[in-house]
Amino acid sequence: MSFKHLFYQVLLWRGAYLFSTFLLNLLFARYYGASASSTVYYLINLYAFVLLIGSLSVESGMGFFLAKQEVGAGALYTFSLLWTVVMSALCLLLLKIYFHYLDKEMVTGTLFWVTAATYIPGQLLITFFSALFYARQAAVLSNKILLIVNGVMILLLLVTDIAPAVIGPVQYLYIYFLGILAQGILLVAWFRRKYVRTEMLSLPDRALLKKIYNYSLVAFTANIIFFLVYRMDYWFVKRFCTAGELGNYIQVSKLGQMLLVIPGIMASVVFPSTALRTTEEMPSYLARMTRLAVLFFILLFLIIFFTGKWLFPLLFGDSFDKMYLPTLLVLPGILFLFILAPLSAYFGGLHRPGVNAKGALAGVILMVAGDILFIPRYKIAGAAAVSSAGYFVCMLYSLLQFSKHHRISLMSMILLKKEDWRWLRRQVGNIHS
Repeated sequence: MSFKHLFYQVLLWRGAYLFSTFLLNLLFARYYGASASSTVYYLINLYAFVLLIGSLSVESGMGFFLAKQEVGAGALYTFSLLWTVVMSALCLLLLKIYFHYLDKEMVTGTLFWVTAATYIPGQLLITFFSALFYARQAAVLSNKILLIVNGVMILLLLVTDIAPAVIGPVQYLYIYFLGILAQGILLVAWFRRKYVRTEMLSLPDRALLKKIYNYSLVAFTANIIFFLVYRMDYWFVKRFCTAGELGNYIQVSKLGQMLLVIPGIMASVVFPSTALRTTEEMPSYLARMTRLAVLFFILLFLIIFFTGKWLFPLLFGDSFDKMYLPTLLVLPGILFLFILAPLSAYFGGLHRPGVNAKGALAGVILMVAGDILFIPRYKIAGAAAVSSAGYFVCMLYSLLQFSKHHRISLMSMILLKKEDWRWLRRQVGNIHS
């Protein structure tokens, strides 16, 4: 399958799934409000950090070696299930200790067990098996499964809003987390049905496991640092701002994540294609996408500048009236991440995840200092500005490495060219035809 064909396929179905995620998030925020939703999303952020540690980013190594066809799908299927069971138990124990000693007021026992015991194994399964589907260049199927479950969750939330006597807010919260577990289980079932036969069930041999761990360890270091770059400011905002401000800021952050749909899709295609060396034109593709991203974000900034003050409360509800300025301040940073995502996947596919780790480390150092200095005084606006600065540092390092490796000047990756317009018109024409 060609890079272009694969990209359009993933763009359609991954885009549909992520749009459903955005719609679910929007309805969830409107229903629960800024303060209540901030508690849920803060918990998810905490769970995600523990999950990142528990996963050790082995999905990156599994995806890399499956894409290179150095390991069978059955062996990785078995290994993923075993790893999920063991790490879910360890993560739950770690979180229980954390809440008992460091944050007793955050959650009750029932809320913890229902949310953590569904989110953690569900998200581990989603992470592992999505990576395996992508490595087999079968991202369409995995995204269809995720999309269907999201659609059910949206319908149930509408029922909750229209008929609270049928499903109340507490009941829906439990359903929401159970939906994440359902997504993971369905991915497992379909991966086995499509790629795994009973006689293939085994564990990878010791030599291959060592290669997977060696590859994943470097990616794990980069992912830990990237997580801190992306979400470390949540803890500072929670410490120095109100629950309503935290809810507004998390929605700004989630809106930014939605804007990263296209580079995320590019990254999911770039990684296996680069690992397999299926396209020699990858550097020119990435350079063109970088130039088009700059144009897109200039237009987006202007739209939000003129509409954001009334648009955000209209979409999310009246309690989200503090999103406007932080969104404007974080948009340049989202552009930097837009450029960074496919570059990170490219270096990962070249077996150079160290490039990603070094750039992210520079960004996180800047962000720690900036958050300490600016969030207590400037609140969520300060957090947004510091995030953009940190994202810029991450992007700049990868961009310098990319331009040096391929002898492409930085200016040629930023300034739009005439051939870019011609290429864009051709793609639009292909879609219509």
